[in-house]
Amino acid sequence: MPSLSSHSDDPADGGDEKQDNERIWRLLQRTDEERAEAYNVDEEWDQLAGRLDLDAADAEEGPSDTSPPSRRADDRPARAPGSAAGRRQRWTQVLTVAALVLCLVGGGALWWSQPASVTAAAGERTSITLPDGSTVELNGGTTIEYARGFSTLPLVEASAREVRLEGEAFFSVVDGDRPFRVETPNAQVEVLGTEFHVHARPQDDTPETRVAVASGEVRVAGTSSETGAVVLDERGEASRVSGRNAPPSAPTLTDLKYVQAWRTGGFGLAEASLPAILRELEHRFGVSLRLKVPAAETDTMTLHYARDARLEDVLRDVCIVQGLTYRETSQGYELVRD
Repeated sequence: MPSLSSHSDDPADGGDEKQDNERIWRLLQRTDEERAEAYNVDEEWDQLAGRLDLDAADAEEGPSDTSPPSRRADDRPARAPGSAAGRRQRWTQVLTVAALVLCLVGGGALWWSQPASVTAAAGERTSITLPDGSTVELNGGTTIEYARGFSTLPLVEASAREVRLEGEAFFSVVDGDRPFRVETPNAQVEVLGTEFHVHARPQDDTPETRVAVASGEVRVAGTSSETGAVVLDERGEASRVSGRNAPPSAPTLTDLKYVQAWRTGGFGLAEASLPAILRELEHRFGVSLRLKVPAAETDTMTLHYARDARLEDVLRDVCIVQGLTYRETSQGYELVRD
């Protein structure tokens, strides 16, 4: 520190002025000392660092980047492993995983509860294999539905193998411990292992189901009551349920070539009305057919085309027998009397 005496060389006023300067300097020095005793900077900083828990971080990291973002990150208090914030974070993760698992299980259960459905559009035919290995051939305009895996829940088998049919199908059912049932809008067919044909299409807005057995044994009943159920156990035996809450008809023999002609691409009907023939042709070929004469003025017919039937050939034969002609329209064909 420089001495104040070195700044004055005048002996005349040097005495008093020198004394005053020395007194002021001593006062200033005494004030600094007193301030230092009253306020210890190092001690105050240590106390502040302890409150902010910065000592440990400073000791581990040492001098580093002192830019503002870095200082804010370094000064942030460390999160203790067992802190409340850590526990909340872990619970949030657990609840998130649990919610995802519930969503997956719920979505899977919802998907499983929806029945499997297969449709053969008009003019098409298709075959499917059911969960038990049984096969079904679907004629045009037919829909079949069944529980996935023939189970009520995954890995939980239903008490019976059940399908719902609207249209026309031929079933080849494999043997099994559980009965095999076909439900139509107005009938039930139950088997244990056989081949049979089911035709379930409305006739004149009245639900109708026709069943014919090719081999084995089937039991046919109405949907409202088991009373009057019939058993078909001979090849070609058939029964019909016409209308709601109606019992099945007594078994009769039918020629299966008419029933199963569609399976080989043919077409067949025995003793059918002309409107019924045209409806079956619409399903078989997927075109619109309109009869422009009163149905009462037409006769019933028997038709059989073993395979690869063509619509124009069938219409030509029908018109020859009925005394009609057919002509093409923008939507299909219409039958008229000239």
